[in-house]
Amino acid sequence: MDAVSIKASAISQLGGTSFQVKPDLTVVYFDGNATEPSDSDITSKIAEIELIEARKKAYPPLAEQFDKLWHDINNGTLDNTGAFFTALKTVKDDNPKPGE
Repeated sequence: MDAVSIKASAISQLGGTSFQVKPDLTVVYFDGNATEPSDSDITSKIAEIELIEARKKAYPPLAEQFDKLWHDINNGTLDNTGAFFTALKTVKDDNPKPGE
């Protein structure tokens, strides 16, 4: 996600309905907009979205996850010692969800 998309997503999640985020990240609100979130609310929501996006990018590709899972099943290590569990646990530990 680029900066414009992240800011637009943040405003939308905060209740903005009719707006445009320009390339310089300024926001134009149109008539009929139900909510114009505060700059501090937008900044907080952007930080939350960026954390979530970083966590998504940190996970191994699904094909790799399925391969690790398959090998763990065949090796009898489908517990907290297997490659599948440790790979995902590392991502979760290194990138906690907001509020955790």
